[in-house]
Amino acid sequence: MDLRRDGRKILYAAMLIACAALYSCGNVIPQNHSLVVTDSSSAQDIEDSSEEQTESVHISESTITPNVAKYVKYSKTYQAETGELTGNAAVSKKRGGYKGKGYVTGLKTEEDGWVLTFELTDSQYYNITVTAASDSATKNALTVNGDSVGDFSLTGSGKFENATFENIYLEKGYIKISIPAGADVIDIDQVTVTASKEIENFSPSLENAALINENADSGAKALYRYICENYGKYTLLGQHDSVGTVTETEKIFELTGKYPAIRLGDLMPFTEDMIIGEHEIEYAENWAEKGGIVSYMWHWTDPAGSGEYYADSTDFDLSKAVTKQKIARLSLDEIKQLEKEKKVSHECVLIVEDIDKISQKLAQLRDDGIPVLWRPLQEASNGYFWWGRDIDSYKWLWKLLYERQTYYHELNNLIWVWSAQNAAWYVGDDYCDILSVDIYDQGNLSGQINRQLFLDKICKNKPAAISECGNFPSIQSMADQKAMWSFIGQWGGNFLLNEDGGLNTEYNSEENLLLMYNNDLTVTLDKLPDLKALAAQIEEEESAADEKEKDSSAADKDGGSSAAGADSSKESSDVSSSDTDDNSSSR
Repeated sequence: MDLRRDGRKILYAAMLIACAALYSCGNVIPQNHSLVVTDSSSAQDIEDSSEEQTESVHISESTITPNVAKYVKYSKTYQAETGELTGNAAVSKKRGGYKGKGYVTGLKTEEDGWVLTFELTDSQYYNITVTAASDSATKNALTVNGDSVGDFSLTGSGKFENATFENIYLEKGYIKISIPAGADVIDIDQVTVTASKEIENFSPSLENAALINENADSGAKALYRYICENYGKYTLLGQHDSVGTVTETEKIFELTGKYPAIRLGDLMPFTEDMIIGEHEIEYAENWAEKGGIVSYMWHWTDPAGSGEYYADSTDFDLSKAVTKQKIARLSLDEIKQLEKEKKVSHECVLIVEDIDKISQKLAQLRDDGIPVLWRPLQEASNGYFWWGRDIDSYKWLWKLLYERQTYYHELNNLIWVWSAQNAAWYVGDDYCDILSVDIYDQGNLSGQINRQLFLDKICKNKPAAISECGNFPSIQSMADQKAMWSFIGQWGGNFLLNEDGGLNTEYNSEENLLLMYNNDLTVTLDKLPDLKALAAQIEEEESAADEKEKDSSAADKDGGSSAAGADSSKESSDVSSSDTDDNSSSR
């Protein structure tokens, strides 16, 4: 169960026109709800007011020097039975297939312990492989020097299996590895520690990256070019605002003296006709006018109208909507006619109706020349949402959404961001521009390089992003791990603010937030280039290229005509010569 799910809900205050619920998404994190209230003023009035009331703090910018660990070859296997055993932990030989003199068993209670100690001579990244067995599916944690590095699962086959934790940074000296006892009982055979060179070798390059939509407008091309050129060097900072507000974005400015480069919003209200979202598009337009980058996700409440988007809260069955009919470029009336002919389902029609509603809002931004980082159907693989019950239906819906918005609605301002979070759910290189993950790992300041490497293995030719996070990583850790994400989106609501509207230090410390916004490796609003000017430059480049192609084509045509003329003259000359020779002979 997602303990943060209640925080996603939209709350209403009886005496107020609009209230923004501070919801979130991702993995399990304790609940901590609060409420942000806005009045019915226009978006411009609210923005102007906040600008007048907010005083910027002035922080000097820090220079971050990466401390990248150098790879030193190392690989060694340690037998579990050589570790320290306490309580009922013991060495056994009953289960076949073990290595060494036996394996460790009996880790059933908190009093039962196993600790393996060894010494390392080099501080660097290591892969740690645990070989263990169980008779039923299990999940256990691995700790290194008392700190958990993650969980691993066993299938319960009864045979020894390997579980590997990659790119764990270990300081030289004595290392203590343990697996805390729990409800899931396992037998531990051995631990293999191998130096990893993956981070040292990681060097992303997106020189040939191009948007999947060949008809993308110059604004989208400019933004994507900027993101790709900076990938691996700098990270754009983004902030999620509570629905229908600019609360968090303004708070970031108040706390750090800087605005984020990206404002991330949600189009959820526009398929539910919520008053709370009445100014949302205005906020996006104002943000773009400031020179900021606009991004949207869509908490898509089920098309049947229940107002729910969680899979266990709605009976809406996406699989019933799936069809082999080519409907992406048809009008809604044509699709309804197919329903009358029983060639598509009512669920299919409802989905298209919602896509068309959202597309109208995105078209407003397109018509204003505003590119959008567009992240629909988020976190499909975790099964939380109605669009994530099965892979095939999800992929069908993603492709329908892409094709209808691209070819029917001609939303050529969209840059498509995929965040299903599982390689098996990847929609393919032809259907997304950026790959992203959502990370909720409270208090973990790691640069999250393993998540970035995971996305890089899915596709090396597209930038990777953290689309949501419970707390920012440390910029020093990002630099050390070479984890320079294309952008990072800090989740809003109670993950940023406490009930009094101040910084919620349970997730982000003031020190880390200030440093994240004031250093030479992250990009804030004030550091963004003039993307409109870049778009104009791209238009000029394309126009010049078109002219060059026309000139080249004309030259080829003229050259062909000249060559044909020359061949004709040569042929005529040859004939005359032949005639002369013949005449001479006759004379």
